[in-house]
Formats: sequence, C-alpha cells, structure tokens
Amino acid sequence: MTPNFFLRPRTYLAGVAVSLAAALLVLLVMAVLGEYTKTRGRLLLTALSLAGFCALAFPSAALASRGRHPRLAAVGVSAAALGFVLVAAGLWATPDSDAFWKAASIASIAAASVAYSSWVLSFRPQRLASQIARYAALGVAALVLFLTTLAIIVEIRQSAFWWAVVLLIIAQVACAIAAAAPARWTTDPADRDARPSDKSQPPQPPML
Repeated sequence: MTPNFFLRPRTYLAGVAVSLAAALLVLLVMAVLGEYTKTRGRLLLTALSLAGFCALAFPSAALASRGRHPRLAAVGVSAAALGFVLVAAGLWATPDSDAFWKAASIASIAAASVAYSSWVLSFRPQRLASQIARYAALGVAALVLFLTTLAIIVEIRQSAFWWAVVLLIIAQVACAIAAAAPARWTTDPADRDARPSDKSQPPQPPML
C-alpha cells in the first residue's frame, strides 16, 4: 500500500532541499545588497526552520513507507508540522506570550523525540542484547520527553535537574547506537534461510 503524500519520505527530502535553497537565496540577496533587514532575517530563519522540521518528519515518513507503525508516523509528521507552524508564527508575529513559546518548544521537542523513536524502530535487531537496547532507547526517549515537557511547563531552572536530563540524553544516544550496530552486523534470518547450505551443494568430482 502506497502511503499518502504526507507520509512519503520524498516529500520531506524535497522540503529540506527547497528550504535550504531558499535560505541560500536569501543569503545571496543580503550579500549582494549588503543590507540586513528584519524581513530578510525572518525569511532566512523560516526557511531554516522548515528544513529542520522536514528533517524531523522524515524518519516517521520512512517508517510509514515500510508499512510499520503508521500511527506513530502520523504523530511524528503532525508534531513536526505543528512545531513548524508555531515557530514560524513566532518569528513573524513575535507574540509576547510565555505560553506560546512554551507550546512551540514542547511541540519541537516532541517532534524530535518521535523522529528519534521512529529511527530506532526502523532497526530490526536479531540478538537479544540489541533488542533490549532498542527498548531501553525508546524508554529513555519517553522519559526525556516527559522531563523536558515538565520542566518547560513549571519552569524548572535547577542545574542539577538539567544535568540529569543531559545524562539521560547521552544514555539515549548510547542505547540507539547499541541497538543499531548489531542490527547492521547480524544476518537477517530470511536471508540466512534463503542461502543454500553446504550440504545441499552437489559433490564435486575428484581432481584427476
């Protein structure tokens, strides 16, 4: 089954390419005219933001294209779209509202978290250790998302809290690497079964 337009990986690859091209064009215009204006700066930041959120939506769309976890993919794409809309609205409308910027921050972090989870779920580890690492990566990602969302809402500023979050992020990256590496090195059982065994090969004639 072919995914719809919003769940196709090519859509977001094209979005990244077009956005970066637009950002480069704005930079060239500013360089040629030798003048920086707020409007051009906002155009540049909007293009870069769109490229970033398209990159965050790509892992979810890639997961959906394989027919896996379509609901999570829809959540990832929706979170990325919401994050971009809020960030773009903030760049152009510049609302003087803490609640607005908190919502934009939470949506952006959620988009990054779902993108990470989609990337981890794209692995097919065969060994028990790599499977455990994958579940640990997903669990730590959910914990980081919860803690950062809580910290933004209640405005936690203690350095000890944020150092703990940083350590969890490091653990999150380590778990993802542990889940990814064995998945790449381990042979897929289907491929292993498809290979002819040595016993099935016909005997070779003796050398004269």
